Amino acid sequence: MNKLKTLISNKDLIIKTKKYTSIIGLSPSKGARSPKLWNRAYKKYGIKNEMVPFDVTSKNLSKLVKFLNKDSNFIGGCITVPYKEKIFKLLKNNITKASKKIGAVNCLFRDKKGRLVGTNTDGEAAIASFKKKFGNVKNEKILLMGVGGAGKAVASYFSSEIGKKNNLTILGRSKNSKAFSQKIKANWSNFRELKKLNLEKFEIIINCTSLGFGKKKNNSPIENKKFKLFSRKAKIFDIIYDPKKTKFLKIAEKCKLKSLNGLDMNLRQAVLAFGYVNNKLKTNSKTLKFMRTA
Repeated sequence: MNKLKTLISNKDLIIKTKKYTSIIGLSPSKGARSPKLWNRAYKKYGIKNEMVPFDVTSKNLSKLVKFLNKDSNFIGGCITVPYKEKIFKLLKNNITKASKKIGAVNCLFRDKKGRLVGTNTDGEAAIASFKKKFGNVKNEKILLMGVGGAGKAVASYFSSEIGKKNNLTILGRSKNSKAFSQKIKANWSNFRELKKLNLEKFEIIINCTSLGFGKKKNNSPIENKKFKLFSRKAKIFDIIYDPKKTKFLKIAEKCKLKSLNGLDMNLRQAVLAFGYVNNKLKTNSKTLKFMRTA
């Protein structure tokens, strides 16, 4: 425990159980939802374990992952911003097949050999949440903004579901985002070229940027006047769950467009990750039911 405290920023953390799980990020102690959800599930299942938040700086991230890999009492957990891609690289070959395509992980679990393995439940949760609300996405034309760790997962899963290669357009800013778009056979445009796009053709618009969250809560990836160019049948999906109504969603509401926030997606990814870490993949529906009331 003393070694662990030198690696994390939230020094007052107390782990009450021998076995433990965590959510790793820059500052998950300031509002991450997973500890509340997982600890409710542990109580329901009668499992002597708990999830705790680990606030860690980029400087200490590699050291923390190495420490956790060696600590047999750590059985896995979740990864949040901004480390989904960084931990993917740190794990090297210990990545599930589906996550290798994505290039980011949001979940750590022990395999049969006791090694820490990374996987990604964001994309699976996003598509399940969207389809529950709006139905099938096959052949839909999609505009997806932002391809960080979560964005890559969401893009990968939606790309697989829509069927047609040219139906997904990704807005990004980096060469990395362009290379990823080419990898999954999606169109790519720089954010600066937004005004050149024919926005009316898109039936689904997804925000995977951090605009609308935290210090950027008063920002939207698309300004008011651009919303008027969307089809009245367009469906707006913001994967941010806190706040429940981002500026992006508030504008969509004013324009009378159907919309969805990231609350259900966040719940579903937590349930899927819980299954991987605690070997309870067959109880997802039950876990989902009582996590939803947490």
